[in-house]
Amino acid sequence: MSSSQPETTICSLSFPAPAVLLVTLTRAEELNTIPRGGHEELKRVWRWMDSNPEILVGVFTGSGRAFCTGADLREWYKALKEERGILPPQGFCAISQRRGRKPIIAAVNGLAVGDGMETLINCDMVICSPKAVFALPDVKVGLSLLGGTLPLLAQKIGRGHTTDMVLTGRSVRAEEALEWRLVDRIVDDPVREAIEVAKSIAANSPDAVWATREGIFLGLSGKNSLDAGKEFQDKYWVPFLREGWNSKEGIAAFLEKRKPKWDLDWNKSKL
Repeated sequence: MSSSQPETTICSLSFPAPAVLLVTLTRAEELNTIPRGGHEELKRVWRWMDSNPEILVGVFTGSGRAFCTGADLREWYKALKEERGILPPQGFCAISQRRGRKPIIAAVNGLAVGDGMETLINCDMVICSPKAVFALPDVKVGLSLLGGTLPLLAQKIGRGHTTDMVLTGRSVRAEEALEWRLVDRIVDDPVREAIEVAKSIAANSPDAVWATREGIFLGLSGKNSLDAGKEFQDKYWVPFLREGWNSKEGIAAFLEKRKPKWDLDWNKSKL
């Protein structure tokens, strides 16, 4: 890696494939609840990923039987009132309000509860185990969603399904979550599948992946589709793709029937 790897206490970092960062929560005995300091730790991890040209995609998962079950409520209960619910601007696990530069795939291995589920709502893709369980039971303890993804959830699965989930606090199983489009795939080994998807993404031009992802965000922005399309063309396609070195390399490689050699540090002088 071209920059110093951040130290971690609540997660492990590994590289299961070239350009793919696997972040695994390691608080299995606590069902991967996140202490207050954990959000800043994860913020450093994702910032490192975004700034490192050798890392192109992140995969986020949990150890044990839980993906993530939200805040550490014992710590919450003991904290001063003004200290409760303090998160970085990027939200819970530094993901729930993150935009970032590179995609993160959630590999949901088990329980995804409360703010832990909020984390996966804002991931770029969600791949889960058949045993995965999703719940937002905040109303059962007198709270509401902390991480800021309630509007995104309603946009993603619709008002009815959102109401069904967040106002009752009931659990949703994997098949129902797939039907609601809360998750994208159900597989026996979600981590392995997420790594394979990440490898496919990482094989592509990094600036094309970045620009295309920005186009997806424009599609979610609520802007008129014609205006969003024009903004994408003017702000991303023309200056970064049409004028970029990697587009020339990609077309040349296609014509010469060889693998392209991407410039991974394409954004060094542009952004």
